[in-house]
Amino acid sequence: MLTSNSKDKERSLSFLCCWYLGRRRVAMLLLLSLAFVVFVLGSYTINKESSNSPNIHQSIETIEFGINQTPLSRELSSFYTGDSNNDQTRGSDVDIIHPPPSLPSHHPCDSFSFPPPPPPGLRRPGPRPCPVCYLSPEEALAHMPKHPFESPVLKNLTYIREESPLKREEEGQGGSEFGGYPSLEDRTNSFDIKESMTVHCGFVKGTKPGHQTGFDIDEDILHEMDQFHEVIVASAIFGKYDLIQEPVNISEMARKNIPFYMFVDEETHSYLKNTSSYTEDSKRVGLWRIIVAHNVPYTDARRNGKIPKLLLHRLFPNVKYSIWVDAKLQLVVDPYQILERFLWRTNSSLAISKHYRRFDVFVEAEANKAARKYDNASIDYQVEFYKKEGLTPYTDAKLPITSDVPEGCTIIREHIPITNLFTCVWFNEVDRFTSRDQLSFAVARDRIREKVDWSINMFLDCERRNFVKQVYHRDVLMNMKPPRASSSKVLPEPLPLPRGKSVGGRANTGKKSPGQRGKRRHRKVSAGGRNMR
Repeated sequence: MLTSNSKDKERSLSFLCCWYLGRRRVAMLLLLSLAFVVFVLGSYTINKESSNSPNIHQSIETIEFGINQTPLSRELSSFYTGDSNNDQTRGSDVDIIHPPPSLPSHHPCDSFSFPPPPPPGLRRPGPRPCPVCYLSPEEALAHMPKHPFESPVLKNLTYIREESPLKREEEGQGGSEFGGYPSLEDRTNSFDIKESMTVHCGFVKGTKPGHQTGFDIDEDILHEMDQFHEVIVASAIFGKYDLIQEPVNISEMARKNIPFYMFVDEETHSYLKNTSSYTEDSKRVGLWRIIVAHNVPYTDARRNGKIPKLLLHRLFPNVKYSIWVDAKLQLVVDPYQILERFLWRTNSSLAISKHYRRFDVFVEAEANKAARKYDNASIDYQVEFYKKEGLTPYTDAKLPITSDVPEGCTIIREHIPITNLFTCVWFNEVDRFTSRDQLSFAVARDRIREKVDWSINMFLDCERRNFVKQVYHRDVLMNMKPPRASSSKVLPEPLPLPRGKSVGGRANTGKKSPGQRGKRRHRKVSAGGRNMR
């Protein structure tokens, strides 16, 4: 009876389990079927809506990445998400929202995208270079435009000359005799873009730039500077402030066709003559042709450096393209490759990198004051003057402009009337106010943009760091302490003296005299006793 009862129980339990599991299977099949129907209907609805409104995704993406982010976060998100489109779009002020200009179908950089970023670490916490797609120097040269960039509205630009410029007493009046002391009315007129214009642009005195104007240059060099060049590279050192950095990775074609000019003052020239790298006959240091500027107009060496930096078109009147590189930078990419990537490929006439951290003039001014780059009263006066004119802190309302602060150590430009005017009025601001050109860049740019349709290619600072390598200023290098020797380093034991040599006047025979060991111990103890006393 016990056996039959246990068998009946097993049968009933197995029946209940099969019945229960069968119901669960049916329920799961029903749920899966329902989910599949919902998925099919949802996909059909989404596809139908997307076909009727193809720009929905684009507009959402534009709002998310173009409006709600700060310029810096937009810049970093485009880099760290590996967005290949942004490599072409972020180069221009107007390309953040609008699609970039399409490259030729055969362009090798069509499919270029950023690789994944390196993991963060403590060894390199600061800004780093990012990848840039360059053509070979030969291919880059083949992409040089056959016709110059069309200068909007302005076609003829000439410059004011005065033998005895007078300083006027008025609010906002500053400047120098070299700049001609332009009045506030002259300043306003320089932003009123017309087909033909005459503006202040340095070198006011004398017959031509470099001849009895201040910043005077030897006649034989002036003749060379008047010659035609398609491309030049230029830099400057004043006050022995930097060491000359030799460019690397320069193609033979560029070495043959592109001159490299380094402007120096007499103080720096005297220092160079005592170095082995300078040859007086050729006036060269490596690739750099040394040009000595006499009778410099400013006592501030950095302000003198702004003359060739911003007025290069006046010193070289017959040059098509120029690349300016601050002397603290070493050029590590061929000039033809740089021009193709940042000017010709983006259809731009002037390119300059954004500051890697700051994009607001007011924040930049406070940073300059904190770092004591200039006296605080002069910086405050300049910023207050701009505020009265209407300068406001940077906000997303300024889009498609993505930054008001450049990293001005490199300038890539085509010498046409509109870019020449821009650098003239930019120099006039530097001459009138402080020499910190980052503070006056946006004012000069925006006043011109109010009148004409023209933009500047402000590319990523990490891209700038790709083609130049930054080094320390000379004074920083001179004051650097040598690295400390490790305290844990074990010094090697002295070699044993050969037999017969004397130490302290006694011969070393290699044998110990009787009682010698005891005497040594006794001396140590005696010395220790004296120290204790």
